[in-house]
Amino acid sequence: MLSTLEDRHAKARRRARMRHHGARLLVAVVVLMFVVGLPWVVWKAPYLLDARYIREKTVGDGAGSATLVTGMRTAAVTSFAALGAGIALLYTARTYRLTRRGQVTDRFIKALERLESDKTYARTGGVLALEKIVQDSPDHAVDAARVLLQFVRDEAQAPSAGTAPAEGSAGRAPAASSAMALDVQAAIAALTRPTFRTHVGPNEPFDLSGLHLAGADLFKADLTGADLSGTQLTRVNLNEATLTGANLTRADLTEAKLIDATLTSANLLEAKLVEADLWGANLHDANLLRATILADLTQATLTEARLNAATLAESVLIKANLTGAWLEGADLEGTDLSGATLTDAQKLTRRQIEVAIVDSETVLPSYLTAAALPQTESVPESVNE
Repeated sequence: MLSTLEDRHAKARRRARMRHHGARLLVAVVVLMFVVGLPWVVWKAPYLLDARYIREKTVGDGAGSATLVTGMRTAAVTSFAALGAGIALLYTARTYRLTRRGQVTDRFIKALERLESDKTYARTGGVLALEKIVQDSPDHAVDAARVLLQFVRDEAQAPSAGTAPAEGSAGRAPAASSAMALDVQAAIAALTRPTFRTHVGPNEPFDLSGLHLAGADLFKADLTGADLSGTQLTRVNLNEATLTGANLTRADLTEAKLIDATLTSANLLEAKLVEADLWGANLHDANLLRATILADLTQATLTEARLNAATLAESVLIKANLTGAWLEGADLEGTDLSGATLTDAQKLTRRQIEVAIVDSETVLPSYLTAAALPQTESVPESVNE
């Protein structure tokens, strides 16, 4: 279910381990070269490389042989000196990285201070600063994600019925329900950016449950495995977003845009999808049990989706794919199933088809086709078990 995000995170961790082990191996090789290699090269290399010109037993007797030996040894020492200079350069680079790490820590602290400001532009700047830190130093991604997630939770709390809106973390009243506050929008956009989540990993909790995120722009957002249960998501832009395995139990997605969104294996138990646009969305294996759906699901994929007791009255499912979907007790009155595919749909009754809109291109289960089932004949008992 979370394989895509897990694969990306695993690759990032493998690269980090390779860099770490590679650095240790390089240090070991260099030490070995200086401790063992240099003495051996100075002592033996001249006699191996120029053996035919040098007589080892008479080196001290002839100036020519001595000159060759001395020249070779000088060249060897010079080469090792150059290698030492390279190692010094690497050490300088390591020192630079450590210094840069300290600078990142300072930037992190300043970003946190901005998030405490009572000015919207300052808080937005703090959010952008944290996102930039993650880009420059992925090792801080988890810390940044936790800070931003808590910031969103503090600032986007849904007001309780009959009570005054709670103040935010810096003594500010939450934004009006008609619009998403700029700083919260920046934070939720950063948290759900695919590049950001790649560095955070799939095992880090992503709890956005019960929040007020109405009107948020989450185009192409990565909400894989996110907990959005009970979240207010009215008028949210989730076009082309990834919500694989997300928990949307009792979430309010009224007027939400989910065009070409991926909701495979998502849990939409009792979710509200009134006037939502799910054109071309992928809801394979999604749980829509008792969901309220008055939406455009044209060309949507609902294969093996669980739609038992769901309300689909007046919804548009033109050319939708409901192969293997479960539809026991689903309300299909006025539902447009023109050109839809219901091959192997489970627990579908003739009465449901009679109140829905079908045409000659609608593919019904074999037990409900006109040829196999006369008007007066009932659905086989085994189908309703």
